[in-house]
Amino acid sequence: MNNDIEKDFNIGGNVERALSGDYDLKVADVLSEAWTNTIKNFISFSPAIIALLFIQLAIFYIALKLQLGDPAVILDALSNPEAFNQGIIQAIFVANFSYEVVSAPIFAGVSLMAMSHAAGLTTKSRHIAKGLQYTVPVIIATLFSLILQGIVGALLPLLSLYLSLAFSNSILLICEKRLSPFQSLLLSLRAVNKKIFALASIYLVVMMMFVAAAMLYGIGLIFVLPFFFHVKGVVYRTMFGIRLQIVASESPHSDDDDNNDSNNNDQQNKDPKVFDA
Repeated sequence: MNNDIEKDFNIGGNVERALSGDYDLKVADVLSEAWTNTIKNFISFSPAIIALLFIQLAIFYIALKLQLGDPAVILDALSNPEAFNQGIIQAIFVANFSYEVVSAPIFAGVSLMAMSHAAGLTTKSRHIAKGLQYTVPVIIATLFSLILQGIVGALLPLLSLYLSLAFSNSILLICEKRLSPFQSLLLSLRAVNKKIFALASIYLVVMMMFVAAAMLYGIGLIFVLPFFFHVKGVVYRTMFGIRLQIVASESPHSDDDDNNDSNNNDQQNKDPKVFDA
């Protein structure tokens, strides 16, 4: 008979501190730790990043095809600016909106993996599916966020950027804190306002890295994309904290043969850190 001992503990901040702003969020430390996690988990994390990209590209292509019939007309329009009409612009906008909403659960899974790295855990490619159990709330939060950003962006583009930053923690709050979509958006916004300048500086650096990667024919994205997710993970841990669980199993041994196996099974019987997404 096995006796399991479970104990929860928290790494990093917590919701109360996030809302009060009573914590340190140093730009250099966040970027440095995110880069370290990127290099450390590069091999194991890259397949999830690649899978996310392929899924998003597939959704984007299908959305364009449904609207334009042949997405190649966009290439023709680029070579002939006069053919670049309002219909093509609208199709691109809808396709972009579609891939962000539909792929949101996979995006959540990748974000959870990066958050786990920030907590000192390792992940496997199959963990990208962790976000699927939150499909409905994640899609609702993403949908509302994009609609609000679109409406505000039509009037004040800079305010749209602010909302993108303000809602940046909502997905992880849904998955890790089990909040509802609107609770997560509001909590993220309130917490971000307490550290708006530090967070703006962090994501400005990330944005500049994306621009630099694009100028290098996109090659740099193989590092910048996982770096972006690890920045999100480190920021989330620092602001809201991550709940982990210690699980220890105590198994009685009836003979000497069992004792011979005890050392080999020690790591299996004691799993020091388990994230239950």
